[in-house]
Amino acid sequence: YQRYQHLLSSIADLKFSFEAKYSKTVEFDWSNFYVVQKLHVNMRMLVQRPEAIESAFHRGQIQALWKQIEARAALVRDIQTWIDTKEEKNATRIRFGAKLSKGYGILRKLFGRLYKTLHTRALGGKLEPMGRTLPVDRRNASELSVREFIESYARPGNPVIITGLNLTREEPWTLEFFKQTCNKSVELREKNASKKSWGRLQDAGHLPLAEFIDTFATNATRKKWYLHDWPLPSWCPEVFGPAPYTGFHMPKYFAGDYFQRGAFERYQHSWPSLFVGSEETESALHVDTGGTNFWLHLLSGRKEWKFYSRRDLINLYWKPSTAHYYIDAFRPKQEFFPLLKHADLYTGIQEPGELMFIPGGNPHAVRNLEPIHGVSMNYVDASNVWMYIWTQLQEEEWGAVEMFTDNVSIPHGLRSDQKDLSWGEWKSTSWNELQFDIF
Repeated sequence: YQRYQHLLSSIADLKFSFEAKYSKTVEFDWSNFYVVQKLHVNMRMLVQRPEAIESAFHRGQIQALWKQIEARAALVRDIQTWIDTKEEKNATRIRFGAKLSKGYGILRKLFGRLYKTLHTRALGGKLEPMGRTLPVDRRNASELSVREFIESYARPGNPVIITGLNLTREEPWTLEFFKQTCNKSVELREKNASKKSWGRLQDAGHLPLAEFIDTFATNATRKKWYLHDWPLPSWCPEVFGPAPYTGFHMPKYFAGDYFQRGAFERYQHSWPSLFVGSEETESALHVDTGGTNFWLHLLSGRKEWKFYSRRDLINLYWKPSTAHYYIDAFRPKQEFFPLLKHADLYTGIQEPGELMFIPGGNPHAVRNLEPIHGVSMNYVDASNVWMYIWTQLQEEEWGAVEMFTDNVSIPHGLRSDQKDLSWGEWKSTSWNELQFDIF
């Protein structure tokens, strides 16, 4: 059942991408996408696209979705009971299982037919439009308002490099600072091109942070290791300084993070996180979990980024239902992947002191051109909340869906006059008491 649902939602993503890229130039029959959802009431998608959740929320119809979730959750419990009790001869199970198998097979054939159609046109020189290579915009924070950031970059899904920010206004967060402040052992990662994991990263072992900082740029083995997304609030809260915690300032563009507004939100204390790696480390093409937006502020070194719009998913040889892409963004083999040249590619070199913003749902890859360290954050706000809720539906995270849609637990909206906030101010803000003017 989960395999079927994951494949169905993956085909929905590819359908959205196809329609965004090729609906005016390529004819394709999507009828089987709807046929499989008519095989059984529980084989339908709860919601076809994130925009449908937004519409239901604003029209006061979200409780209808909750009722569908309750019915779907009951089915999942029944399936688990069938598995636990080994009810192999249960008639309902047999009939439903047969329909699932039929639907899964139809979707697989639809996937194959879709790419056969596109490849035939691409190899025959009849596929339009061609892709473009575009530089990532570079904007100074003094000239970029919160409203423009949301409307020009975050909401439409465009990356941007922001300069002129100062996140640590007291003691600079140098490598020596982290070495002296964080007396902890850290889990390290390394790239393995054969892995199908997120970013093609695998475990590399543990080291004391100070030892890794002293050796990551010179030791031949450790140059391949990466301190990746290490949560500072959980593992080294000392970096934020003593009360009132002014050792770090959250930029105004990201201060409206919805994860901070829910009393029991699991990601509330996950970021900012620390990255440290040599020029031999990189992350393969991937999308950040949950459709979350992401930023990385580079404290030292230089990074090279490659981005594709979420509208280009159809061209990127994604393996449905996984975090894996078959293409290598830095070493593309277009003779094997003929659709790649039809994707818009955004490129950017990030310098020390600059912040790179990556919109939710955008596939991206990054490699370090020099030894680097930086801090990062994943977040949800008005620009990507419906995408986040949609992903939680696909993952059957029903509690998160309810919390983000009950209009009580997490107030929606951003402030156009939002200011940078110190760590203490950010963590103590009473979001329910504020008025918002960006939704």
